[in-house]
Amino acid sequence: MNLPLLKNSIKILIIIVLVYAVARFAVVFQDSRLTGERAPYIQMLTTNSVIIHWLTDEEHLGVIRYGEAPQHLEKIELDKDATTEHIVTLPNLKPATRYYYQVGDTDGFGAFDPEINWFKTYPENIVATRIWALGDSGEPGDTLNQVRDEALGWMKTNALSSAEEGGEKSLAEDGPAPLVDIWLALGDIAYRSGSNAQYQSALFDPFEAVLANTTISPVYGNHDDRRWTYFRIFDLPENGETGGLASETENYYAIDYSNIHFVVLDSQDSSRSPTGKMAGWLKQDLAQNTKPWVVVAFHHPPYSKGTHNSDDDSDSGGRMQEMRENILPILEQAGVDLVLSGHSHMYERSYLIDCAYQRSENFSSKNIVSSGINDKHQDYVKPLNKKPHQGTVYVVAGSSSKVDKGPLDHPVHHTGLLQAGSVVIDVVDNKLTSRFINNRGEVKDEFSIEKKAGYVSDYQGCR
Repeated sequence: MNLPLLKNSIKILIIIVLVYAVARFAVVFQDSRLTGERAPYIQMLTTNSVIIHWLTDEEHLGVIRYGEAPQHLEKIELDKDATTEHIVTLPNLKPATRYYYQVGDTDGFGAFDPEINWFKTYPENIVATRIWALGDSGEPGDTLNQVRDEALGWMKTNALSSAEEGGEKSLAEDGPAPLVDIWLALGDIAYRSGSNAQYQSALFDPFEAVLANTTISPVYGNHDDRRWTYFRIFDLPENGETGGLASETENYYAIDYSNIHFVVLDSQDSSRSPTGKMAGWLKQDLAQNTKPWVVVAFHHPPYSKGTHNSDDDSDSGGRMQEMRENILPILEQAGVDLVLSGHSHMYERSYLIDCAYQRSENFSSKNIVSSGINDKHQDYVKPLNKKPHQGTVYVVAGSSSKVDKGPLDHPVHHTGLLQAGSVVIDVVDNKLTSRFINNRGEVKDEFSIEKKAGYVSDYQGCR
C-alpha cells in the first residue's frame, strides 16, 4: 500500500466534502432568506390580538392603521425598527369582532380593499365552525388553483349559518363573510425544497386574498424541512397564545376555537418517541383540555397505501410507523375524534377505529368501533362525554396540488380516491361533518360524527 498516496487521497476527499458542505450551506441560507415584496397576511389570530406580517423590498418603519369600520381606521401600531420584514401585533382587540386594516410606512399607506383587508377575532362562545384542510399543496399550477377555487366556491354556496353566534347580525349584513374559521395546511406547503421563492409561488401568490383575512395553521412536512423558511414565514403559538398548553416550540402547538381543541404535531423533525418531549407535552395538553371535540393534524399518515406505504418501516424514515405505534395510543386514550394527515398524494379515509397500532395484516373487525349507520355518508355516533377509546376517524388528504398512484387497499380505510381535492369540515354543536371536495367541485366522500347523550357503544375496547 502506498501510504503517502492514501493520505493525499483522504485529504482530497475531506476537502471535497468540506467544499460541498459550504456550498450547500450557502444555497440553503440564500433560499431561506425572506426577500422581495409580500402582501400582508395574518397570523396567530386570537380572541383579542392578531399578528400582521408582510415584506417590502426596502427597509421601512412599518405602520398599520385599523378599526371596526373601513372608513374609520383610527388606531395605529408600528414596527419596533425599520426593516424589510414587518411583523406587527395588534393588541387589546374585542372578541368576535371584524376589524379592517391597511399597511404602510411613515411615508404613507398602500392599497386598501375592504373586501380583502380585514379579519375577525376568535369568539369566546360556541359557534358553528368551518375548517378547511389542504394537504401537500406545494405544487403551483392548474390543479392547485382548481382545488382552491372549487372548495371556496362550494363553501360560499353552502355557507354555515351564523345563528349560533349569540345573536350577532348575519355576516352578510356585517361585511365580508369569513368562509373559513380554521385553515389547516397539512405539510409540504412548498415543493420541492421549501424555499422562500417556492412559498411565494405555491402559497402567497395563489392564496393572497385568503391569507389577508384568514390565519393559516401549518403542519411541518418533509419538504418544508429542506430549508429554514418555514419558521421564518409563520408566526406560531409556542407560548399557548391560541389556547392549550404552551409547547415552548413552534414545531407543535394547540388552538382552541369554539368547542374544538386543535392539536398540530410535528411528525417530521421532533422526537416521535413515547417518552419524548412532544409526547410528554401532548399528554399534558390533552389531559387539561375541556373542549368536547378534538382534532389533530400532522404530516405523516399512520395508515396509507398510496404514494407511501405505512407498513414499510423504511418508508419516510419510519415516521408513519412511529406515529402509529407511539402517538396514536396517546390520542385515542384522550378521546381524539379526527386525525388529519397528508404526505400520500391521494385521499384516504378510515372507519371509526381504535387500537390499530400494528401493520395492516393485524387489523381486524375487532378494531372497528363502527362501520357507520348510513352506507352513503358513513354516519358515526359517539358518547357525548369524551371517553377513552371510543373511536377515531383518520383522514389522509395529500392531494391538494397533485395526485400520485397507489393501491389504496389499507383495511382501515372505508374510502380511497385518486383525485385532487381538499377537505371541508363543519362542526355545529354536537355534530361534525367532513366532506372531500375534488377539483371539479364534487363532494366525493362525506361522513359525520355525532355525539349523543346516553349513547352506549357495543365496542368491546382494545384487544
